[in-house]
Parts: sequence; structure tokens; C-alpha cells
Amino acid sequence: MPHNILKADFFRYLILFARGGVYSDIDTVSLKPIDTWLSANETLYDKPNNAGLVIGIEADPDRPDWADWYAKRIQFCQWTIQAKKGHPMLRELIAKITELTLERESKGQLRKVLGKDEGGDIMNWTGPAENYENKKFDEIISWKTFTGMTMPIGIDDVLVLPITSFSPNVGHMGSKSSNDPMAYVDHRFLGSWKNDVTDPDNREI
Repeated sequence: MPHNILKADFFRYLILFARGGVYSDIDTVSLKPIDTWLSANETLYDKPNNAGLVIGIEADPDRPDWADWYAKRIQFCQWTIQAKKGHPMLRELIAKITELTLERESKGQLRKVLGKDEGGDIMNWTGPAENYENKKFDEIISWKTFTGMTMPIGIDDVLVLPITSFSPNVGHMGSKSSNDPMAYVDHRFLGSWKNDVTDPDNREI
């Protein structure tokens, strides 16, 4: 993989699949102890809580020009992920990224930008956009299931948290403040990966 951010994205999926637990980027701040998250509750909506994968909404751009700014209509954040060891969605994601990487290598496209820009290319390779493109979700639901959500949604053993949980203080898309009861992690968006992407030494010649 040509960029550190691609390796970092892939690493978080691998380590969670191998060991389980919670992964969170270094530019995130914990707002509430993990054992107080809804995923730790024994029940959810009066039913047994068997959450095996916990993800949050990153972006819910309800605007006509959303495609100019985002890779997908609904994006799941991957700066914070909670998962059980060996979760099948992570297995599928790892396999898909591996297949895509090997295909790009065979075509000599590891350093070639295939999206509208390098940032978008990364989003569709290992980032939030790729995270959303998962067979488990695609077969049974659409982005309409999650748009505007304010409370967690459980699908099988996947628990999807509203945008406020991992992305409070954004100021739009329904994101509330870090004082909200559903706010668990504050992402500071330092974007250190962008320097790696824009480094001339990392560009294809």
C-alpha cells in the first residue's frame, strides 16, 4: 500500500479481527468510559444485546450536492470501532481490501489515483466509503435506514450509533454537543494522513 493512511486503516481492521476490543485514533478524546456505552448494556430496547460490531455515523449529508463532498450518502466512521474477535463483517472487509489491493498492484495502479482526487481514492479503498460497501448491509438495508437517526439501530449483531456518539460538535448533520448523553468519543480531525497523501514523494511519476 503506497500511503501510511491506507496501512493504518487496514491495520485497525486486522487488529480488531484478530483480537477484538475498541480501536480509536490518536486524535480522539474519550468522553465516557467504554463500559458505560450502550453496547455494554445487557439489553437494548428490551431485547438481549448481542452487539458484535459497534460503529457510528460519520456523515449524513442531507443536501442535493452531497456527492461533491462525500463518497457516500451515509458514511460510517472508522476512527472509532468496537468489535468482537473474528467478526464476519471485518473478515469480509479485510478480504475485499486485500482483493482490491492485489488487483491494483497487478494493473500497476497502486499509486494511481482512480477517484476524483487522492482523498476520495483513499476513502473508497480503505476508508469510510469502503466500510459502508459491505454485503451484509447492502443486501437488507439502504442509507435511508440511517439518515436522521438519533438513537442506536441494531441489525443482527451490528449496532449502529447516531452521529453524535463518535462525531459530536460537528455543528450540522444532526450532530449534537459533547455534553449529550449519546456522545462517547470526540474526534478532533487533525488529519495527519493528508500530509502523507500530498507528499510529492508519494505521487506516481
